[in-house]
Amino acid sequence: MAKTVDWEKFRAMSDEEIRAHWAWDKDMAWPTEAELAEFDLVLPAKARREMKAGKPPKEAAE
Repeated sequence: MAKTVDWEKFRAMSDEEIRAHWAWDKDMAWPTEAELAEFDLVLPAKARREMKAGKPPKEAAE
């Protein structure tokens, strides 16, 4: 499915537009601000090992 997405069009959309396009899916639930505040960043084990070894973190892939 991801191969059929027009990513340029997606990147140009606002958050409100994205939410409107997903409104048809009743199983889709956007997290609230309170829920987002409770999320924890989880680093992959390899990144944790590299940071422990003193290596700078790599940039995320596009």
